[in-house]
Amino acid sequence: MIKKAKRFSVLSIVLVMMLVTACSGGGGAKPADQAKGNDNKPAVEDKQPDPQPEPPKEEVIDMKNKPIRVMSWGVPFGEAGSELGEKKIALEKEMSAKYNTKFEHVQATWNDIGDKVVTSVMAGEPIADIFLIETNRAIPAMVKNDMLTPISDFLDVNDPKWPAKMKEIGGYNGKAYGFTTSLGGGSGIYYNRGLIKKEGLEDPQELMEKGQWNWESFLNIAKTVTKDTNGDGQLDQYGVALDANSFVRTLIASNGADITKFVDGKLVYDGENPEAMEALHFFNDLYQVHKVVKPNKDGNWDDYINSFNTGNIAMRYGEFWEGEGIKNSIGDDYGFIFFPKGPKGKDFVYSTDAVGMWWVPKGANQDAVKLFIDYLFETAPPAGEVDAWVEAQFSDEKSLQNSIKMADYINLVSWSGIPDFGATIRKTWNDIGAGKETPETGMAKVKPVLEGLIKAAEK
Repeated sequence: MIKKAKRFSVLSIVLVMMLVTACSGGGGAKPADQAKGNDNKPAVEDKQPDPQPEPPKEEVIDMKNKPIRVMSWGVPFGEAGSELGEKKIALEKEMSAKYNTKFEHVQATWNDIGDKVVTSVMAGEPIADIFLIETNRAIPAMVKNDMLTPISDFLDVNDPKWPAKMKEIGGYNGKAYGFTTSLGGGSGIYYNRGLIKKEGLEDPQELMEKGQWNWESFLNIAKTVTKDTNGDGQLDQYGVALDANSFVRTLIASNGADITKFVDGKLVYDGENPEAMEALHFFNDLYQVHKVVKPNKDGNWDDYINSFNTGNIAMRYGEFWEGEGIKNSIGDDYGFIFFPKGPKGKDFVYSTDAVGMWWVPKGANQDAVKLFIDYLFETAPPAGEVDAWVEAQFSDEKSLQNSIKMADYINLVSWSGIPDFGATIRKTWNDIGAGKETPETGMAKVKPVLEGLIKAAEK
């Protein structure tokens, strides 16, 4: 509606200008006087309209029986039994006949895709024309080793059909490599609506709508909920369950910071900037001062997920696709919201270290890539809509819309593609949360290690 309104407004202005021009005369002459000059000829000759440019011709592609080879760990094409699956199957048949081709799924496990692409490109025969992998496994390593073809070399990545942040997320050194039809879905805070209401607290969704969803209101909920409910002297209800890697990364981003930055085109360590340190102190306080974080007693990385699903934790950080598991455990009384804004943060943020995107290996058939992109857009949900699987993750419409809007706030951390960087910093963050290190000593100690990893990745 907004786009249509804008077009109508511009057209209206043009029409008004035409009317003003037609109705205003030079020197106030009457129409009859304007119609003839001294030689009894029209004062202004009729001008023929400029010829309209011909519409661009549709590119004719003949694949000459070569397949469109797509590699992913899932099933990228149609499967019988669902409305979308049948739509894909019909489109595959139509495109196969029209372009003299067929769709071929090159199967691979999630772990194997990168190695298979690299090995095949080095042999001079890419295993697929398009493959699916996360950004941190493609950039910068595959780009620097000349394993990928930039799609910006043969496609218009400025076309408004592409997601607004696609070039930024899938780009490197001014060229676009990764592509996707949607950056929708994201990570944020799942919260137990019933538990928060039972404690007499305002719903986080309402706080966000009032402009009050921030670290302070997040902490207030966590402190109020954390308690001993049965009088045995032990805490059995907690405000927060979290995994340090994803939570701290986003906490720092929510305060307008990162632990690396680009200087003259090169990545440098910046882990001790004031905004990052403020976030790390807040993180440490959640554990050591306020004691609102449920301890990980099982030693499993997913303990925070299982703990939240028992129903006695108010909030946890999570990915959009984890909602159905929550629904199966505690029912529909939960919500999904943006991560709270930090004191120095200008807006909400969805921070991630990786985004799944499609890539083109060196030597791939570019016509196959173009046709696959057409296929993706033809089978994508209309703007503002999601498929049934995504919708099933949420218990209410506002939570679903929060997830969709997160694509506009995506922030890919600048260190995501540096090998071993994430594992190294995660250990430091865990130590800070556990009280083994202060934010200052922890980040100072890890600084030379991280700088070494960055330098090694530049070679």
